Amino acid sequence: MPLTQGVLKVAPTAGETVWSLLGRTAARYGMTSTDLRAAWEWRNNPSRSPATSGVRADAEILLDPAGQALLAALCRTDPQTLQRALPAWAKGPAAFTSTSSLGRPQARWQSGAAAHGPVAYACRPCTARRTGQVVTAMRYREGWQRVCRRHQRWTLGAGDGHDLEYLDLRACPEIAAAQQQWPTVARRAAAAGVAPGAVFAVARAVVCQWWDLALEWSDERIWPARLHALAGGDAGEKFWWWRAVAREAALFPETLALAGALIDPAVTDMVWHDTGGPGTYRISPSNGQFDQELGRRLGRPWLAQAGATTDSTALNGWHGAVVRQRHGIGQPGDWGQDTWWIPRDHQPTSVTALLRTLTQRTDGTITWRATIPRPERSWINEKVREATDLLAGLDPHDTAPLSTATHQLIDTLNQAIATLDHAITGIASSAHTAGIPLHHLAQWTHLPTDELQQDIDDHQAHIEDQYGYRHRPPQA
Repeated sequence: MPLTQGVLKVAPTAGETVWSLLGRTAARYGMTSTDLRAAWEWRNNPSRSPATSGVRADAEILLDPAGQALLAALCRTDPQTLQRALPAWAKGPAAFTSTSSLGRPQARWQSGAAAHGPVAYACRPCTARRTGQVVTAMRYREGWQRVCRRHQRWTLGAGDGHDLEYLDLRACPEIAAAQQQWPTVARRAAAAGVAPGAVFAVARAVVCQWWDLALEWSDERIWPARLHALAGGDAGEKFWWWRAVAREAALFPETLALAGALIDPAVTDMVWHDTGGPGTYRISPSNGQFDQELGRRLGRPWLAQAGATTDSTALNGWHGAVVRQRHGIGQPGDWGQDTWWIPRDHQPTSVTALLRTLTQRTDGTITWRATIPRPERSWINEKVREATDLLAGLDPHDTAPLSTATHQLIDTLNQAIATLDHAITGIASSAHTAGIPLHHLAQWTHLPTDELQQDIDDHQAHIEDQYGYRHRPPQA
C-alpha cells in the first residue's frame, strides 16, 4: 500500500534539492529512494550517472501540488517550510499542464542546474547536526559557498563524475580564510550595480586559464604545494585526476583576490592610465600599473613576466571592455562594453569534461588528433617528411667510388636517424604534455626516464625559441 502519511519528521536543510530530501526521507523510514519513488507517477526518466548507473546526485525533482502535499505529509513538515528551504519547490506546479489520469501525485525529473543552479554535496557533519541523519545530502551552492569553516571542508560538485564529497582543508587554511573576503566583494559589486556572481565568474575564468598556463611558470610554487596538500599530501600517480577534482578549491584564494581587484574602481583607473587615458589609446605597457597591482594582490610579483596578463583571453576580454567603455566605443549594454560578459570559449572546462577526457586518455579511446594541438602535429609531420625524403634518396646501386658512395650512404642515414630522433622526442613531448606518464614513454622510446625528460625539456625550449609556442596541456 502506498504511503500517504508519515510518522517520522524529516527536516529540510536550507538550499537542499527535493531529490536529496526524498532520499533522506526514504532513509528515515528504512527504505531505498527507489521504493519511495513508487508513490508518485513519473512523467519522465532521470539522467543516470555513468559511474554508477544510478540517478545523478545533482538531479532535481519537480512536484505537482498533489505530489508536494504527499512529500510534505511523509516528512511531517508543512509546505510553507519546504518552500522556504527548497529553492526548486515553488517551480514544481508550473511544470505540469495536466492532471494524472490515475489521480496520483505527479513528479518530473530535471537537472539541478536547469532548475536553480549548481548542486554540491552538503557537509555531512553539518547535516547530521541539523537533521539527526548521517547521510548524503545535496544543496544548491555557488562557487563562493563551498567552504564549511566549522569542519574545514570544501564541498565538491554533486555531478562532477567522481565519488568524493569533500576536500579536507586543514592543511590549506588560506582557502577557508579566503571565504571572509567574499562579503566585501559582493558588497562592492552590488554598490556598482553588478551581480556579484558575474564578478566571481570572470575572476574564475581568468584564474582557471592561469591554472593551465602555470604548468610552465617556473616561479609558481603556491599552487603545486596546495594541490598536493588537498590530495592528502601527494597527488602521486593520480596527479591529473586530482588536478581536475581539486581545481576550484586550489584556486579559491586567488579567485576571490582577483574578483576584489576587478571590481575595484582604482584598478580600472590603472587600466585607463596604462592605455593612455582620455583622448588617446596605446597598447598597455608590459608590467604597467595594472600588471603590478595584480601581482601584488595575488602575491606573485612576477605574474606579468610569466605572461599571465597577456596570455589569458578572459582577462584580455575584461581589459578590452574596460577600455572600450571608457572611450565610449560600442553601445552601453552591448557585449563590447560589458566587462562581465564571458564568451563560451573563455569559460572554464567543467570538472566532468576534464575527468571524461582523462578517462579517455587512460583507456586509450581519445584520438591523437583530438589531443595534440595542430602546431605540434605539423612540426612532427614535417620531421617525418624530411626523414622520408632522405631515405627515398638513398641509392645502394650507386656507381661512385667505394669511399664516396659509402660516405654518402652513411651520412644520409645518419641525417635520417637524427631527424627521426627529433620526431620521436616531439611525439613523446606532446604525449607527455597530454597526460601520458613519463615512465610509459620511457619504455616505448627505450630511453632512461631522466634522459627522456631532459630531451623533452630541450625540445620544448627549442620549439619556443624557434616557433614562439610551447606545448600546453590540451583543453578537454
